[in-house]
Order: sequence, then structure tokens, then C-alpha cells
Amino acid sequence: MGEDKGICRGLCKDHKVRKPRDGTSRYVSGQVRCQICGVFIAREACHDKEDRPARDETVDLYCNCCNCMVRSRPRNKPGTKHSKKSQQEEYNELRKKY
Repeated sequence: MGEDKGICRGLCKDHKVRKPRDGTSRYVSGQVRCQICGVFIAREACHDKEDRPARDETVDLYCNCCNCMVRSRPRNKPGTKHSKKSQQEEYNELRKKY
């Protein structure tokens, strides 16, 4: 694995994976996302800090293509989006509190 960081060399395209058809999350099914390359890849296309191949218990993973850390968990938890309330609804809630 090279020392160059942040440049996609196209090696990740061979390990690009599709979204699971059963509706589960990509991360739950073991896929990881490389933000530099912009693709979801299999864990087998990654290595750890010491340039050893990634295993199931490996935590910090790095892309074999660009040598940057990949994301193995979603940035946002599903179902935690805040519902947008109208100003009138917010006013009514505040009025009830006080």
C-alpha cells in the first residue's frame, strides 16, 4: 500500500459493491464507504494501520486505492431526523409550557 493519500487510483472500482436487496443498511451488511473514491466497497478492499488485510474485527480501515480512512458506520442514525415544525406550532408549544 502506497504512502500517497487522497488520490483515487481506480483500484476501488474492482471492489465496488451493490446495495443489499434485502433492505438492510450497507454498513450492517459489512460494506464501507470511501469518501475520496466516492464508492461503497467490500471490507476485503481495505487494510489496517499496519498495512495488513482487513478482518471482521478490524476497527480502523483504510482504502487500498487511496490509502484514506473509510467510513464503516453511518454519519446519522436512521430515524433521528427532526421534524420541521411551523412557527405557529412552536409558538403553541412554548405557550403551553409557560
